[in-house]
Amino acid sequence: MGVTMTRIIFPKYTNHHKTLFGGQALKWMDELAFIAVSQAFHKDFVTVKVNSVKFLKPVQQNDIVEFIADVASQGRVKVDVDIKGFVVIGDSKELVIHGSFCLAPVDQEGRPVRL
Repeated sequence: MGVTMTRIIFPKYTNHHKTLFGGQALKWMDELAFIAVSQAFHKDFVTVKVNSVKFLKPVQQNDIVEFIADVASQGRVKVDVDIKGFVVIGDSKELVIHGSFCLAPVDQEGRPVRL
């Protein structure tokens, strides 16, 4: 099981349609990707690329969203992290966002290093 983050969608996170602003979702997903790789590899990382993000269904104001990040693959200089976002209603979850982020390990000066 991956690293999780749960958020409630307050009005400050929504757009004029009262649904989750896409940029806010990307911010949370990027933060979670960083936490997942930092914990898995005990190194510092930077985001290199957002491979893909799919907004499958609108997330409404006041929804509770659980994001789950899993390391999907790793090479010598990069790690791909798969992130899924689910709206939680009682005991059920519905997939609403799916993304893939690519991160690379760096040293204290921000220079690339190998895993």
